[in-house]
Amino acid sequence: MAQHKLINVLNCLLNRGTTQSTETLFFKDVKHDELVNTLSSYLNAHRRFLSLCHIENSQALNDKGVDLILKADSSKIGFQIKSHFDVTKKNFNLKVKAQFADALAYGLDHYYVMFCCPIIKDGSVNFGMKMTHLRNELELFQKINFTVYGPQVTAALFANPPTVTRNELLLNGAISDDALHDHELGYEHLPDILDKELLKTKEILDVFGDDWFDSDKGQSAFDAYWDLQHRKQAKQFMEQYFPTFPIHIRDQRTSLIRDIEGLLLACRNCKLWDDRSEYKLNSWIEHVPENMIPFTSLPNLLKIQESLQRFLKINQQNEMQETST
Repeated sequence: MAQHKLINVLNCLLNRGTTQSTETLFFKDVKHDELVNTLSSYLNAHRRFLSLCHIENSQALNDKGVDLILKADSSKIGFQIKSHFDVTKKNFNLKVKAQFADALAYGLDHYYVMFCCPIIKDGSVNFGMKMTHLRNELELFQKINFTVYGPQVTAALFANPPTVTRNELLLNGAISDDALHDHELGYEHLPDILDKELLKTKEILDVFGDDWFDSDKGQSAFDAYWDLQHRKQAKQFMEQYFPTFPIHIRDQRTSLIRDIEGLLLACRNCKLWDDRSEYKLNSWIEHVPENMIPFTSLPNLLKIQESLQRFLKINQQNEMQETST
């Protein structure tokens, strides 16, 4: 997805209109971590409109002015949330500007700053004036594209996170008609799984860093993590997505999967099939792990079927030429 299209979708997802100032009182007792988790869950719930993406939530990132980073294709989008507790601090403006400068180090393509606090007077402090002054100062920053949302906008999102439909995004021109329908989605469009079992397995893999492939234990940790990840993704797809598909779509998927399995078997039964053929296979199945083919998107299944038909024909032709010589 092109970067400008991604930003258009995010703007539609994040800007749900303006609420009354009294509704910003919702933020008074909401903790920063709760707000970050809400935003992460909300983005995850709509990730099918955000291309294939990864949403990273890290305290380490937060220390440098970024609560969440969304990576999609070649784009990197940062999100910073300022809670009621943040705004009450005396050095609030200075800290936000410092974090804004730090965020530049991440090479962000776009940066969202979201004020999540009540618009009220707290003693002698006028939060509304405080944020207006800060926003004006942020406008002086260059070398980064950013959007600032005030409490009357963020309250509309965080107080009751909506479900944004494909039709709404189409009407707003945020997506085009080729965006996937709900019945076309696959496991790759599901929210990231962050349960304790998977996080623990990921921690074991992270011990080996980028050199995990240099040792048998690293390889085992890598295989264990992705095996568990795939099993959980497959279960999530079958429990949450598949039952919602129309019967004719389920039947179509079943037929495609059966045909793909037959094509894979036929390819591997070719006499000239070797390790090199097996290596090239990944690109012919759209880089979808073979065990996850039954759970991938409908467009992917159609592409894989067509690709394998061509791949099988190439192998059969090579086999005939070999026999004739």
